[in-house]
Amino acid sequence: MLIPTRGITDKTFIGSIISVIFGYLLIRVFTTWYSRYLEKKEEELKEKENIGELY
Repeated sequence: MLIPTRGITDKTFIGSIISVIFGYLLIRVFTTWYSRYLEKKEEELKEKENIGELY
């Protein structure tokens, strides 16, 4: 492992924490949006199957 030659300052530490939180929130928003998108697509497919059964 590499030993850091300079110390971690408060700004870099806070910046890294904020970037990790931002990345986590971005992933959460994307997964929520994608799951809702898939639910809508499943409903559309069920509607198409129901229409096919009627004819």
